[in-house]
Amino acid sequence: MSEAPALTLAEIERRVLSYLKGKPVATREEWRALGPQGMRLLYTIAVTGGGSDARKRLRAAALATLGQLGGPAGMKPLVDALTEPEVSTVVRCGAIEGLGHVGHSRAIPVLQSQAYHAEFKVRLYALSSLARIGSAGARRIIEDMQLKDPHSQVRRAATVELKKLADTAAEKAARKAAQKAAGARKPKKD
Repeated sequence: MSEAPALTLAEIERRVLSYLKGKPVATREEWRALGPQGMRLLYTIAVTGGGSDARKRLRAAALATLGQLGGPAGMKPLVDALTEPEVSTVVRCGAIEGLGHVGHSRAIPVLQSQAYHAEFKVRLYALSSLARIGSAGARRIIEDMQLKDPHSQVRRAATVELKKLADTAAEKAARKAAQKAAGARKPKKD
């Protein structure tokens, strides 16, 4: 069986830019297939500030992708982007989305600060990321947003997310009860 030919640096760059623009939407395996050079380019795009609106959108997509691929170890560039002076809303939202993809409870304090940001779009992204994490601490922040956010769209979105979290919790409890009941019905082996 022959191995796939090695990608050139130009092809890796073309694919990274294409994936970040969503043309095509890349799977985790496709990102990993780009190897260390592809991951370095993704990281470089994610941490490089400034530029045009198109460049900021690309950076936001890179930050969100880092969250998907990097896990908790990849949180630093996401948090760093949020602490940059004068960071654009689109880049801020990309970093928040990435933190939601990480899904780690260590992201909650950072997301909490964004849940009370002046821009309602930022608060919506923070809400979505908190809901993705779904821990008790995240739920408390979402409940606060539901009650106190000045924008009706954020309050409505918080209500929807809390219902989804409650439904998910009820489904898990029902599955656990069914598994426990199934285990109790099994005859014991001697």
